[in-house]
Amino acid sequence: MKSLLLYLLALPTLTLAQTPSPLLRAEGSNLVDGQHRAVLLQGMNLGGWLLQEGYMMKPGYGGTQGSVKKVLYQAGLSDAQVEKFYQQYRDNFITKADIAFIAQQGFNCIRLPLHYDLFLTPAQRAVRNGVIRGTVPYADYVARLKQWQQKGELFTEPAKLEAIRLIDQTLAWCAANKLYVVLDLHAAPGAQGTDTNIADALQANDFWNEPVYQEITNGLWATLARRYKNDGRIAMYDLVNEPNNVPGGNPPIQAMLEKLINTVRAEGDQHLLLLEGNGFGNNYNGIEKKTFTHPENLVYNSHRYSILPKYPLSNALEASNPDANQLGTLANLVHFREAQQVPVWIGETGENSAQWMGEAAHNLNSVGIGWCSWTYKRFNDKPIAALLRIKPPYLVDVKGAADLPVILENIKFRNCVPNPEVIAALKAELKK
Repeated sequence: MKSLLLYLLALPTLTLAQTPSPLLRAEGSNLVDGQHRAVLLQGMNLGGWLLQEGYMMKPGYGGTQGSVKKVLYQAGLSDAQVEKFYQQYRDNFITKADIAFIAQQGFNCIRLPLHYDLFLTPAQRAVRNGVIRGTVPYADYVARLKQWQQKGELFTEPAKLEAIRLIDQTLAWCAANKLYVVLDLHAAPGAQGTDTNIADALQANDFWNEPVYQEITNGLWATLARRYKNDGRIAMYDLVNEPNNVPGGNPPIQAMLEKLINTVRAEGDQHLLLLEGNGFGNNYNGIEKKTFTHPENLVYNSHRYSILPKYPLSNALEASNPDANQLGTLANLVHFREAQQVPVWIGETGENSAQWMGEAAHNLNSVGIGWCSWTYKRFNDKPIAALLRIKPPYLVDVKGAADLPVILENIKFRNCVPNPEVIAALKAELKK
């Protein structure tokens, strides 16, 4: 804690900023502001806050947020205790101090990963929690979702929903620190793939198998578009994070995106829309700009991770992939951007050495491609590829309610431990 406080004292003081306006937009292959100036978004993901991915909770742990919740139920906590804990967790994990710290490093945006269950009312979320706890059959939850959808009982009072409260709070903090915000539907209704960390799946891939989930997602984006369509603090909407192992491949992804794009535009919302292709946001065969009814203000996403030995990824500017629509390599990103005349953005990159992360940022900057590091902070007992780390004990090891207060303290900004090598490597490449 002492080292973090000393580090902070050396940082410059920020002044309050006005809300950036008008909306960012796409001009050819560039992102531009209201004065037609190119904007390079260099961001930080707030992973682990509103969606607790299993691997971020403890080294070597895997599973959904539901499996983390189940640990609490098995430790004897009641439904009310678990909900109270999660409320406190959300209030402590990211605060005004965290946002100021991110801005002080030189980042100019954050990506906010959202879990769809926070758009449910407490009573609706309790039914979903019942599936996790084992007291509500999954089929009953799906039936209730269909009833709520058919009766128009979803998202009826947005201002009372926890996700909206958190979005509004984040927007205010970020505007005060001259940070744009990317709204990211990280865990979509029904699970947009088989990856257990991002999807928080009650049943894998049901986003594609059960029509009500896409209907709900469509209604959710309509609600967000109505509320935020004139809000210049928001850089982009990331419509659905990382579709993966999709039944039927790319055509269902294109159809889903076509519907969501049309829904947002029907509300009069011209925000940039960040698209994610198959294979964790990287493959766009059949999902090019020309395939959409509304091709304006689209941005194409890539998630760049190098995971050895199975998935090595070079940062070399000449590195390429023979499939022109498979993004990730720098040469493909540049060629796709120019050939399709669309902006590209790296919505996630990181989880590697400070050297690799700094090299990636440097080379992306050199070709005018923005990026967003994954992630800001997570649990670990040793240095990691994040700006900050959270000290043990780990949430997935709790034995009862008495174990929770120390976790709620450790996640606070003032108690997190900096990873100076990562901070230095990324900070050196910001605003270049």
